[in-house]
Amino acid sequence: MMKRRHFLQTTTAGVSTLLTSSAFSQTKIPAEKPSNRLHVSLSQYCLSTFYDREGIDYMSRLNLLRDFGADSVEPTASSADWLETFCPKLKDNGLEIKSIYVSGNLHNENIAENEIDRIVKITETARKYGTVLIVYNPDVKQGKSDAELQTQYKNTDKLGEKINSLGAKLLFHYHTSELGFGGREFHSLLCNTNPEFLGLCLEQLWSFRGCGHSQQALFDHIKLYQDRIFEVHLRQTANHVLCEAFEDGDIDNVRLAAELRKLKTPPHLLIEQSPVDAKTPKTISADESIRRSITYVRRVFSV
Repeated sequence: MMKRRHFLQTTTAGVSTLLTSSAFSQTKIPAEKPSNRLHVSLSQYCLSTFYDREGIDYMSRLNLLRDFGADSVEPTASSADWLETFCPKLKDNGLEIKSIYVSGNLHNENIAENEIDRIVKITETARKYGTVLIVYNPDVKQGKSDAELQTQYKNTDKLGEKINSLGAKLLFHYHTSELGFGGREFHSLLCNTNPEFLGLCLEQLWSFRGCGHSQQALFDHIKLYQDRIFEVHLRQTANHVLCEAFEDGDIDNVRLAAELRKLKTPPHLLIEQSPVDAKTPKTISADESIRRSITYVRRVFSV
């Protein structure tokens, strides 16, 4: 299975309204005009994995995404230079860049400062294209020590403050590894950082999978950190196997939509469905998968 962090390391090729809360009180970003249509985004990772299995360069499909119903794409930002080449292509095809995805090592004090500088540089570039959400996934190390966790949350706070000063919001993104050992890494980052500087990108599939396929865990995560959720990544499984499209399945999306509507700030919704499980069926095209996913999200998650 190709993990998102591996995609970030290898990719070199070719919020429905602006989030307004106390966490954005210093950013002074103009709000967009309200729209009745729910803003739906796609991840670059989603595009790559679906089109790769058909042997299609996803860049050749950017001109179709608006027709499929997409409003924006979240680039996997390996560097500022990469963004400078990719973002104009998205803009040329009528797609916004509300958010970007980055990763980095902030638990190792010897390299954390360089990592912070790198991510800040990426953010500065992204801001030129209207990005307001910086989705950050900590580099994975199984069983980080308490000292490493402390180093990580202190440096994450430092990074978040710098991101905030640029007019954007840093969000914590996670996979199953952060939920191991009683979720100590997941909770340490959220319990020991300033909410003004670090929000949460809710990973509904990983909350579910990483806690033993538990919907209870997913909805408890929402309850615990509801004021910090600014983005939600959407994936779905059926019988614990990733689906071809984001539709009905193991996770109760109707309940998920209802819980998200209770949040003070409507989160940015992003489809991150990926056909990377060995048993994921292959009965529809990538185009149809993406079109069907977007239609479903608008039907289920719209107010």
